[in-house]
Amino acid sequence: MAATVTQQALEHLLIQEVQCTERLLACLSEERTALAQRDMDALEQTTGEKLKHTLELEQLDRQREDLLSQLGFATDAEGLRQCFKRLPQADNLKRLWQQILGNLDACRNGNLTNGGILEAGRQHVEQALSILRGQCGTPSLYKSGGDTTADLGRRELGKV
Repeated sequence: MAATVTQQALEHLLIQEVQCTERLLACLSEERTALAQRDMDALEQTTGEKLKHTLELEQLDRQREDLLSQLGFATDAEGLRQCFKRLPQADNLKRLWQQILGNLDACRNGNLTNGGILEAGRQHVEQALSILRGQCGTPSLYKSGGDTTADLGRRELGKV
């Protein structure tokens, strides 16, 4: 009886985590579209949704950890694997957990992609501002100390 209750509680949490990660993935896709279209209203909305889903996912993670701890298991991935071993018919739980891990990996990659789009846009704006200010538009290079310099090809022609 206890194993059945535990299995149902854990399955319920894992299903919620799958659904939350899927909503987060959809949000990241919408964010990417908003970035590509430079739609600031949509970007603001997706950023709020992304934060909401991230907080929800953290809450579900804490609930899963609390359940594992109450059952006497470690709260990490190994503890979850040990819990799966003790539960009968845990194949569905394992499948849900793998789906969560895959979704989280896709979320991480999507977030990195969106961050790259933002960084490319920031660099483009900085270049345009440099041109408008009449500053050198040459690319930055790393100096030996790790700092950047834009002195590419500059040299002193003479002194007065």
